[in-house]
Amino acid sequence: MAEEFNMQGMLDIYLFENGQLLERLQEIVLEQKDEECFDEDAINEIFRTMHTIKGSSGVMMFYQITKISHKLEDVFYYLRESKPENVPHLELVGYVLQVADFITAEMEKIQDGESADGDATEIVAAIDGFLTGLKNGDGEKGKEIKENVYVEINVMKYMK
Repeated sequence: MAEEFNMQGMLDIYLFENGQLLERLQEIVLEQKDEECFDEDAINEIFRTMHTIKGSSGVMMFYQITKISHKLEDVFYYLRESKPENVPHLELVGYVLQVADFITAEMEKIQDGESADGDATEIVAAIDGFLTGLKNGDGEKGKEIKENVYVEINVMKYMK
């Protein structure tokens, strides 16, 4: 006879593993925030991280986490496969941190027994616009770069 399905055990594993993945994601961003771009290893690791979070979130039916991780995965898939030049690095760092913050907040709700009820629509739309710009060659070249205050605030938060 099959053992009773243990949803709480799966949830605990989900939270633990994705928590570790998010910690590593933040380490990668902090290590390379001052570079001109993410190196090939970082791109591959971020892609795999987002792919794993997307898949496990889909299985657990956390659809907003699935949606936002899928969109960031799409960006890093494009970076990995197309190797575009002139990628606005600080803007990309900002999006990675926004995604990490969103997923972390949702996981904290889940851990506290609350619903993962955040809406990722705006962030997903912004990342989609960023990806479209990359595909159209609208990188840093010929574009006025604005100081990304969000990136600086978030980077400082993670350095504590």
